[in-house]
Amino acid sequence: MKNKLTLLLFSFLLTTAFWAQTYTTGVINLTTTSGLAMSVKIDVGTQVTLTLTGPTGRWFALGFNANSMTNGTDVVGVHSASTLNNFDAKLIGFGAPVTDSQQDWTITSDVSNAGVRTIIATRPLNTLDPNDYTFSATPSTLSLIWARSASASFTYSNHGSTNRGTALVTFTFVPAPTPPAAPTGAANQTLCSGATLAQLTATGTAIQWYASATGGAALPSNTVLVNGTTYYASQTVNGLESTNRLAVTATLNTAPAAPSTINGPVHFCFNSLGQSYSIATVSGATSYIWTTPAGATGSSTSSNINLLFTPSFQTGTLSVKSQNTCGQSASTTLIINQHLSSATNISVSACESYNFNGQDYTQSGVYTYQGTTIWGCDSSIVLNLTIHNSATTTQTESACGSYAWNGQSFFTSGLYADTLQTQNGCDSIINLDLTIFPIVSQSFDTTVLDLFVWNGIEYATSGTYTQFFTSVHGCDSTVTYNVTINDSGLGELHVQELLYPNPVNGNGIIDISVLDEMSRYEIYSMAGVLFQGGQTKNGRIELQDLPSGNYFIEINKQRYSFVVH
Repeated sequence: MKNKLTLLLFSFLLTTAFWAQTYTTGVINLTTTSGLAMSVKIDVGTQVTLTLTGPTGRWFALGFNANSMTNGTDVVGVHSASTLNNFDAKLIGFGAPVTDSQQDWTITSDVSNAGVRTIIATRPLNTLDPNDYTFSATPSTLSLIWARSASASFTYSNHGSTNRGTALVTFTFVPAPTPPAAPTGAANQTLCSGATLAQLTATGTAIQWYASATGGAALPSNTVLVNGTTYYASQTVNGLESTNRLAVTATLNTAPAAPSTINGPVHFCFNSLGQSYSIATVSGATSYIWTTPAGATGSSTSSNINLLFTPSFQTGTLSVKSQNTCGQSASTTLIINQHLSSATNISVSACESYNFNGQDYTQSGVYTYQGTTIWGCDSSIVLNLTIHNSATTTQTESACGSYAWNGQSFFTSGLYADTLQTQNGCDSIINLDLTIFPIVSQSFDTTVLDLFVWNGIEYATSGTYTQFFTSVHGCDSTVTYNVTINDSGLGELHVQELLYPNPVNGNGIIDISVLDEMSRYEIYSMAGVLFQGGQTKNGRIELQDLPSGNYFIEINKQRYSFVVH
């Protein structure tokens, strides 16, 4: 039993090794007719790979293990200009191939170019289909038959003797190719932090990187490198990957840190020798980048620099970065300020006094100071000083009722003061001696018979009457009479004799018995407002829309009262 098991195992191993080998016919030219050429190449190993070429504009076919159109011959046929859905077929004698119900060929490529159509298809060696020929991965021979259309057509038809043929092909062993050597390159490579596998250097074809010396899956090219880690590279030549791999250990550097501080003067007086600045060396830095402010010159790639300044330079920023092959650091900066010796003339105006360098000056004049600035630079200042004194004035005013002065209103007499500024900005005190005269308003009550006469104006009806006057101080003054007129009986008859009708309508006509043919007249309200004037017509006056109320007519300096109802 043990011997039988050993024999079976040996047979299995031998069979496995045998079937793992590859045999090929190479490219066989079936026909070389110009424009109608056909060729075939059959490779057998773990499966069959068929490469068949023929003319693009017509059908062509290939049969296996036959010398003629024997019934049952396994064939493949290119019978359509488009997709080949029924490539697998068989012969049933001297006639068109028929489609095999079991399609075992898989077309992997169907390309037409320059009048030549190339079909690449695969299938198992043994499909277990009785209509299919069984291939063997052994050194052997195979007879083939071929045919093509006699015309530009994809419909199977009689092809004639000039469009068919046979070929005997031999399968020869294809030796397994020798894997290429490992790619070459430096075993230790230094890069910057953040670098990827794509930045490692290896010389070869189709380089792939792995995490181990053997086995495993290839790493993506964008894999970020880890400091001190070893990576392994293979190369692929003619589709075969090297079994040996190049080992590369990655060392990663980083950009240096920024310098800590810049040492040197922040404030200085101008001089022709310039100023020196420096930094402490930074670990990992190979050089330094200095950036000087406008108005300063000097250059350096080391940790110190000397700067020369123009007299016009006042202030600016000096900066420095450390750098190496992996990059630059952030900037370290220092703001520097240059100060000049000064000779200054200044003109100042002041009120009463002015303090200059700790001394009070109360007189106008020219004063000079010699010294140094706070930064130690020579300094001279010439002061042209003008002193202005404060002013005091008195203003006497009088007014009626109230007086407005500098934004305030005053209603009583008195002395008032205000502080302003002169055109030089000094205090100016103004005293106001103010007299306020009152605005007089008086009211009287009086009772009379028939007619009340006041300042030449006659009032014939009771009412309140006001007249306006000017006081001895030139102020407005009003006097109001509350008049009660009692009828004596005589005045009414007299008025009625003079004016008729009375009362009268506002658009009525008044007859005046004492008038001449033409007389000038004026009609006023009892408040003295002129309402109407003109010439009488035949002793008559035509009223013009007078409102209801008490009025008087003035004719020839005589006044006659009447009422409009």
